[in-house]
Amino acid sequence: MNCSICRRPHGAKKLPFLCAVDARNRLYESRVEIAQVLIQNDEVERQVKNAVSNQDTVAHAKAGMDRSKAEEEATKERTGQIIAQADRLKADIDAARQEVERKKNAIARKQSDLASVSSGSLARRNRQLEEIERSAQRIKYKWNRSAETMAATRAFLCEEAARLYGLRQVKKGSAKRYEIGGVEIIELHAMNNVSPELISTSLAHIAHILVLASHYLAIRLPAEVTLPHREYPRPTIFSLASSYRHGDIPFPGSAPVSQTPPSTADGKTARIPRPRPLFLDKSLPTLAKDDPAAYSLFLEGIGLLAYNIAWACCSQGVSFGDKDSYDDMSNMGQNLWRLLIGDQVHRRSVEPTFPLSLVPSKGSPVDDEHAEIPKPKTLIGRWSHGTAHAFLGGVDGVELVRNFKVLSPVKLVDRLKKRLSSEPPMLEWETIEGHEAEDGYEDDELGVLASEHDGGGFAGRVGLGIGNDVMTVRTVETSAAVSDSGDPTRATGINGWTRVKNR
Repeated sequence: MNCSICRRPHGAKKLPFLCAVDARNRLYESRVEIAQVLIQNDEVERQVKNAVSNQDTVAHAKAGMDRSKAEEEATKERTGQIIAQADRLKADIDAARQEVERKKNAIARKQSDLASVSSGSLARRNRQLEEIERSAQRIKYKWNRSAETMAATRAFLCEEAARLYGLRQVKKGSAKRYEIGGVEIIELHAMNNVSPELISTSLAHIAHILVLASHYLAIRLPAEVTLPHREYPRPTIFSLASSYRHGDIPFPGSAPVSQTPPSTADGKTARIPRPRPLFLDKSLPTLAKDDPAAYSLFLEGIGLLAYNIAWACCSQGVSFGDKDSYDDMSNMGQNLWRLLIGDQVHRRSVEPTFPLSLVPSKGSPVDDEHAEIPKPKTLIGRWSHGTAHAFLGGVDGVELVRNFKVLSPVKLVDRLKKRLSSEPPMLEWETIEGHEAEDGYEDDELGVLASEHDGGGFAGRVGLGIGNDVMTVRTVETSAAVSDSGDPTRATGINGWTRVKNR
């Protein structure tokens, strides 16, 4: 048979695989074997699957049993937890019921107590308010009395200090002059005719006693006064704007303090204030001619010192005349004497002293709940910057200071300059021989201010001058030789000089 593909006859040896029939015939037996093997394989696979299926069923059943046991155990545990929670809730409910019952009992007790207390609460409240008001009035009364005692102590200290310092009023007929420390307090409009030593000494004494009085009265003067201290030999005074706003200031005319000048926030050097001198090294007309700037500064210092004294008088309720009057404000001796001595002497003569007891007596205003404590009488030392009672920095104190309305230092200095410039010059010194200096005057008119005894003789200073209407004491020196017996009162001769002012 020929091949259906190649059309060649089959040759078992030459062309064994050239035809598909031959190939099919060649592979037939192998295919039959493969089919048998596959049939066997299917059979074996089926058996394996059956065996595996049986094992899965057993495992599944075992897993189901284990799961059932676990669920049973979880159910038992959960049931136990629920039972325990129920027991706790039951215990909490019982405790809450007991707490509610206890609170009900407490509320009932409080209600009964409140009912029993409220029956007399109004009377008791009124009684407590009365006690508190009486206690407050008693404390206020004691506070006022303590302030009175402190004010009286301050006034006493000021008066004693002034008397110990030698502040006194000397009457010469209708005229009055004032001395401090044995030196006459200068009259501002007559400074052209006074020696610089007397002016400096008088101003130093005034500044010292004024600062001491302000310390006792616990007040801060508007213009700060600097007393002599180490490397600061003489007193000075600062302007109102510069007072209490500076550090260490060198003495005017001395080397500056070795320190870095203060700086402001923008890096600029702050201006160091310049104190006004309260002393003179030369006569006032000479100073005005040689150094007008120093002359102006000195007059500013005088004006600030007079303003301080007038302000202190106003703060302590001391009247010194017309506040707008230059003559009343410039009379520092009279104002200082009135502040420290005169006003207290006058009040002691017209007013009774305060009792020292701090406990109010029966029938006093404190016993009446509706009565007011009487306002204390005006007394030096009441208003101050050092106590809360009658504090000058408080509302009432600020209002009190605002009502002073005294003449300002600038106006005072301007009027002082005009008065000093209008003063006519004094005549030259004339020598008076013998006893001519005593002719025409009584002993009280000569007014010997001081005398000194030494081993070589007796010297006295007598002031002789002519003012507008009153003879005033100036500078006259007399010398007397001591006799051989040593008696200084026996003088062999008198020589003197005086300066007479034209009328």
